[in-house]
Amino acid sequence: MDLDDRLRELFADGRLDLPAHPDAAEVIVTGARRRRRARTAVATAFSLTVLVAVGVAVSATGRLVGEPATPARSTVVETVRVTVPPSKPVEPGAYGGLALGMTREELRDAQTVLYPVRMDACEFYSTGAVTGEAVVVSPRDGVVRITLPPLGVTPSGVGVGSSADEVLGRYPTAVRERHDLLTVRMPGTPAWRYVFPLDAAGQVAVVRLESTGHDCDPGDW
Repeated sequence: MDLDDRLRELFADGRLDLPAHPDAAEVIVTGARRRRRARTAVATAFSLTVLVAVGVAVSATGRLVGEPATPARSTVVETVRVTVPPSKPVEPGAYGGLALGMTREELRDAQTVLYPVRMDACEFYSTGAVTGEAVVVSPRDGVVRITLPPLGVTPSGVGVGSSADEVLGRYPTAVRERHDLLTVRMPGTPAWRYVFPLDAAGQVAVVRLESTGHDCDPGDW
């Protein structure tokens, strides 16, 4: 007998048949269902993980990943330049024992030596240190002019010989009324001002305190 015939004989032997178990079909179906449930559980768990991650991203950033970012607000700092007018020095309208606004009676009580120069509607006096019309007294406004002696200076340090630039530096509100005259309005009562006549060299020749709005003839003021 050749090999082929021998093989056919063996395969035809009924002893090689394996009888199927009675519940084999049910076992196969149950296993398939178990594998399907396992795959479904894994897919569901993965989906929940993704949703939790997305929720964390949304709560942390306030927007979904991939959403266009809102441009950040910028703070603009604007610089405002404020121009502050120069302040007027606070100085008394007075020198020595004399003060603007003093009445004739107060002037006599000051025991200042005055020499009459002329007596019109207003009274003009010289002093021992200043000749000419150094002190002028109005019947209505009292003392309306006081001329400082040659060595006298204002509280800010301006005196005879100070330059025009020094006056402007010490009194920023000074006004050049003429090329040879600077004036400075000062705060106080009565209203008054400094008067600085300038010589040919542009230096202060005289320092005067004068009330404004008085009724005396200014003469050579």
